[in-house]
Amino acid sequence: MSETVIGPVVCGYDGSQDARRAVAWAASWARDHGATLEVISADRAVGRVVAFDQTARENVEGAMRDQLVELTADVPATFHVVADSPVSALVEASRRASAVIVGSRGLTPREDFAMGSTSAGVVEHAACPVIVITPHTPEAPRTPDTSSTPDAPSGGPVVLAADGSPAGDPAVAFAFAEAERRGTTLRVIHTVEVPKLPGASLFDLDTLAESVLAEDEQEVTDALAPHEARHPGVSVDLVLVVGEPATTISDEAAGAALLVTGSRGHGGFAGLLLGSVSRRLLQTAPCAVAVVRPTE
Repeated sequence: MSETVIGPVVCGYDGSQDARRAVAWAASWARDHGATLEVISADRAVGRVVAFDQTARENVEGAMRDQLVELTADVPATFHVVADSPVSALVEASRRASAVIVGSRGLTPREDFAMGSTSAGVVEHAACPVIVITPHTPEAPRTPDTSSTPDAPSGGPVVLAADGSPAGDPAVAFAFAEAERRGTTLRVIHTVEVPKLPGASLFDLDTLAESVLAEDEQEVTDALAPHEARHPGVSVDLVLVVGEPATTISDEAAGAALLVTGSRGHGGFAGLLLGSVSRRLLQTAPCAVAVVRPTE
């Protein structure tokens, strides 16, 4: 029986410090998952030049390799310049990748809602899980020997933002598999926001929120059950909390190795590929965020 072939880990690189942090994380992720690393620099002008001049291509891609050798030396890595926009190039590469890893630079609130940044655009359209290295993500380990340090990606629990919806099931599967691989606890966070409605002061909102949480608990538990059966060695810690979702999830993810979320949940429209909570987590989360979209 042949071994399952794992697609490459793809990472976008533009020479910035933010992109270097993403490459370091991508190299660590590729090493830990037994995958190859593919670093892509997408630029329409430069890409067109190297497409017609092999020497120019070798020089540009060689320069990329030299700039990143400290971060990628311990994994099989290739370096490519593509004549396309960064979003298009990375989305196209995602069709054969096991994961795409990007930095979050440029994902300001204004750009986020306009979907103008590379990271948001890739998360919107990639065909595989996308891991965004947020501004608060700890540095990735450089070698396997540092994987036990507090700042290492494997140094804390895997956290899953769960709402019990069918759209979130791929994220649940991803989170369980990652927790099992790391040998760590899976912390499942489900939040309920106190409603802001006309006349809300007439209700005991805390009691109402607690009642909603009690109802949601069974739904979330049911959604987790088949995955717990497939991963019996994973210890699950279910946390139910009242509060604004992005804020409470970020708070509860303090010290986590990775935060996993779907792209949209109960509140998402079919045409809205990235929900508002997922958008905010790409900036506020204290660790890397893996966004796992529903399968088409």
